[in-house]
Amino acid sequence: MLTGTSRKPDEVAARLAPRQGEATVERVAINAVMAGCAPAYLPVVLAAVEAVAHPAFNLVGIQTTTNPVSPLVIVNGPIRNQIGMNCGRNALGPGNRANATIGRALRLCLLNIGGAIPGEVDKATLGMPGKYTFCLGEYEEESAWEPFHTTRGYERGDSTVTVVGAQGTNNALILNGNGEDALLLTADMMMTMGNNTVIAGSGTPTVIFSPGHSRQLVEQGFTTRRSVQEFLFEHARIPMDRFPPREIVPSKPMSIRVVIDGKVCAVQKPEDILVIVAGGPEPYHVTYCPSVGNSVAITRPIWL
Repeated sequence: MLTGTSRKPDEVAARLAPRQGEATVERVAINAVMAGCAPAYLPVVLAAVEAVAHPAFNLVGIQTTTNPVSPLVIVNGPIRNQIGMNCGRNALGPGNRANATIGRALRLCLLNIGGAIPGEVDKATLGMPGKYTFCLGEYEEESAWEPFHTTRGYERGDSTVTVVGAQGTNNALILNGNGEDALLLTADMMMTMGNNTVIAGSGTPTVIFSPGHSRQLVEQGFTTRRSVQEFLFEHARIPMDRFPPREIVPSKPMSIRVVIDGKVCAVQKPEDILVIVAGGPEPYHVTYCPSVGNSVAITRPIWL
């Protein structure tokens, strides 16, 4: 496994909460072996480990919360094709070794190095399947927009990993061919009062459009990711009078949320909504992943 990187085995890539275990290159490699990775996947796993350890990601909260949350790993750049990642149909499902084992390797690092033992430290009430593996590549070749990582300050030719503290997946079925209708239904998914993003009043949720929807949106005037973010920010708002009179979570008072014209915004600002393209070609389905509060998506370069 260590042939996949030129980094020294005893180099500490990160310290993983809550144990603050030292994620050396060798220890990460051991977990990658147990996950079933090929050596060529190791740089991706190392970058993901470094990303989740960033203070703004709030790994200690994600590792110990009762919420059903897990790092969603999004891979961009040439490495996707070099290692055979699935970016298209069933990208978050079974059948691809790279997607499955990279996500699993990160989870094993969080368990074995970070110390998030289920039931003892990991206090998820129910959990979710993404706590086994939650990884995909963006389908840059079929996207009507620029690659996602270029909006994060990287060049098209760079390879990166972005990690998001994601609650899980929610799906909207949209078949009528109207891009604005697709965005309205997506905004409706974002307005669930009980999801983590709305509860916390912050976060970086992810919207995954199919290649078909991305082309449809561009053809109908939504030519940039920013235009999509601004539309969703404007429409993903909940009237304050719909909320219960008592705070849903006393530690998260209404005052921490952005309120415009008597409506509570799902996020703090448009750029907090991450927009990526993946999946099968049909403009049928949009997937939404709320994010856990007090966690910011982090992007790291993959060092080959």
